[in-house]
Amino acid sequence: MRKYTKFLALTVVLAAAGWFAGCNGTIDDEPNVVLEVQQLTISAITASANGPGGICTYTLTPSTGSFKNLPKNQFAGTSPFNDIVLSSVNISYAWDDHVPQAPVLAGVGGTVPAGGSQSAQFSVISNAALGVDGPNDPVGNGRSGHTASLGLTFFGTTVSGEAVSASAGGTLQVNSCIAIFGACCGGINSNGCQDALTQADCQAQGGTFQGPNTTCATLPNSCP
Repeated sequence: MRKYTKFLALTVVLAAAGWFAGCNGTIDDEPNVVLEVQQLTISAITASANGPGGICTYTLTPSTGSFKNLPKNQFAGTSPFNDIVLSSVNISYAWDDHVPQAPVLAGVGGTVPAGGSQSAQFSVISNAALGVDGPNDPVGNGRSGHTASLGLTFFGTTVSGEAVSASAGGTLQVNSCIAIFGACCGGINSNGCQDALTQADCQAQGGTFQGPNTTCATLPNSCP
């Protein structure tokens, strides 16, 4: 009877050890902190038709995200091992005119301290992507005047090596392309002054742009 009792006790001990090992393995595989996106500010893209032939050019301003590092327990609130180092953001696009665009992976810098918050900047689109014309847009219009719904997933790693991520959404607004015209002095097409040229077109002809919304008739000084 004693042999069977010992064998049964040993079996219970081994089973308990296996259960604890399984639990510890699951806990160790999970990060001790949670990355949270508190706020996103997606900067609008300004556009102007100042490129050669009136093609739109764009001014890109970095977007900003505010992130929080949430500890899962009382032991996860200490730095530096539980600090999150941000690395990248995967961005998907759904344009209002249904023009397809492949997701992109952009860089994000900054460290979110354990139990704290941190802001970081990132780019949401490239100049090349902004230059893609829609099926019903004039040639050279690109993405101006359009909006895109964005899906963003941010990635980071704790100092101790645990991968974390957080997802959020936003809207990208590309302002309409507005041509800025003015007077142009000189150039190959005029010995004097020519109205209604963009700065790019004026300079391409060898002229000197007199400024936005100027006219030859209203220049304070005539062209040299």
